[in-house]
Amino acid sequence: MSGRYRVVSVIHLARIATLPIAGGVIVAFAMGLLHPIEFARAVAGVLLAYGAIDIWDGTAGLESRIARVGAHLQRLAAARRSSVFKILFGGSSLLLGAIGLLFTR
Repeated sequence: MSGRYRVVSVIHLARIATLPIAGGVIVAFAMGLLHPIEFARAVAGVLLAYGAIDIWDGTAGLESRIARVGAHLQRLAAARRSSVFKILFGGSSLLLGAIGLLFTR
């Protein structure tokens, strides 16, 4: 072994865990098993989950000054910049998810 291990954080595991849910919702809608309102609610729920995960990831990056983007680790100023963008995109995703849930009532 090379002594180098790949560590997957809980944040990335949470994001990976929501992918089958989103995929299942899309397939069910394409097959006609979901009503459009139910599809919109499910998409809003996934947006809320992704938004919360992005905000969590961004705040962790701001605190630690280390951010993971894809397979690369960023440090200091680059980590701060990408963490701020993660927080901004996470907030917009939360807002879209909340609006989606409000309009599908």
